[in-house]
Amino acid sequence: MSTLNQVIIEGNAVRDAQEREKPWGTKFAVLTLASNRYYKDKKGGFAEEVGFYDVHVYGDGVLDYLYRNAKKGAPIRVIGRLRQERWDGKDGKRVTRNYIVAQHIDFLKKVKAEGGAKSEEDKKKILENLASSYSGILNQLGDSEESITASEEEATF
Repeated sequence: MSTLNQVIIEGNAVRDAQEREKPWGTKFAVLTLASNRYYKDKKGGFAEEVGFYDVHVYGDGVLDYLYRNAKKGAPIRVIGRLRQERWDGKDGKRVTRNYIVAQHIDFLKKVKAEGGAKSEEDKKKILENLASSYSGILNQLGDSEESITASEEEATF
C-alpha cells in the first residue's frame, strides 16, 4: 500500500518567524500562516473562513534567510508534509498537535490593493476564478519572488 502526505498552503505570516530548539539541540523555526478560504454560504452570499497553521522549518542554510524574510504579513507558500505529535499532558490526558514540516517555501509577490473593500461583485469574481483555476493551480506556481528548500537532515525524530 502506498501513502501520500503532501500539503500545499498559501497565506500570510501571522508574526515573524520564531526560533526554537528541540531537546536534543536541533534548531528550527516556527512560522504561523493565516490562510483564507472563500466560499458561498447557504444563502448564496459571500463567506470567508480563516485557518491558522504552524509550519516547522529545519536546515541551518535556510533559517537565517527565513528570519530575514518571513516577517508579519508576508505572503508565503509552503509545500511540505503533515506531522503529528502525541504525548501525555500534565493532567494525564492525551495531547495531540498537528503541524506542517516545510520542504519548500516560496516568498510570494505582494499584491497591491486597489482601493479598499471589495464589492459583492468582486467577491463573486474571486470565487469564480478560484473554482476555474483550482484544477490547474500546480501548473501556475510561477508567482514567487524567491524560494528556499528546507531540510530535515538534522532533525532526528
